[in-house]
Amino acid sequence: MRYLFIISLFLMNSFWLKSQSEEEYNGYRIYLSDPKVISSKKKAFKIKFRLTNTGSKSLEKGNKSEYENQLIVKLDEELQNTSVAQYTDLIRQQLEDGKYQLNSGQSELTELKIKIPKERRGQEVFTVNTKGGSSMGFNRKLCPDLVLDSLGLVKKDKKYVYIEFKVKNIGKGAINIIGDKKEEADNILMGAYFSGSPRFSRGAIPADHMYLTGLEETKGILFPGQVIEGKMKISRKKQTKYNKVLIIYVDSNQIVIECNETNNRDHLLVK
Repeated sequence: MRYLFIISLFLMNSFWLKSQSEEEYNGYRIYLSDPKVISSKKKAFKIKFRLTNTGSKSLEKGNKSEYENQLIVKLDEELQNTSVAQYTDLIRQQLEDGKYQLNSGQSELTELKIKIPKERRGQEVFTVNTKGGSSMGFNRKLCPDLVLDSLGLVKKDKKYVYIEFKVKNIGKGAINIIGDKKEEADNILMGAYFSGSPRFSRGAIPADHMYLTGLEETKGILFPGQVIEGKMKISRKKQTKYNKVLIIYVDSNQIVIECNETNNRDHLLVK
């Protein structure tokens, strides 16, 4: 009887550890670090880096259909600051080809040769300065683009306005909606403003704000075509009889680089 108790306890503990692991690492995720660009030409480039499987599931040779379009590729800061960052999608495609065997938690040095499609050779690239004096290159045709896909008034009273919304990425590039830090202040900000007209201007009065949350399955990344939903409670304390238009602004602190920075807003009439 004593041995049965010990075995049961062991099995329960193993199940708990497994559950914790699956909760921490969900799905297929690869982390690229220690980059070294071996050669770079107009048609192709060779790059060597450390490939680490930080997901809960293993990559298996010949198993492309299992994780195609589900593989999350993370770049370390050093790799993000190189021109290679604009070809992350091409690197992901190679890793999705089913030629690699990499168990969960496993790490190995890998060399890839990336062929650049004709239509992407010599494309316009713009540079953005980042923290620490470094810079990052972005391809304009692969940039993300956040829009309010829908905006609805749920209810209102004398003190608050309650809305629900959907934010969609209509661009061709993925975007980090949820930051790396545990604090919500690292996430994308949604701002609410009262105005006399639907047009956003300096005269718009800040009413409230919230940080987007969720996207646990993709570790905070909103891929092209995907939607994140939410609800917002907005104070009417600063609303006047002249400001009956409620403007909702996605990424109102403008920390994200997008294809179009002018389509992040929508409005409702609140009388």
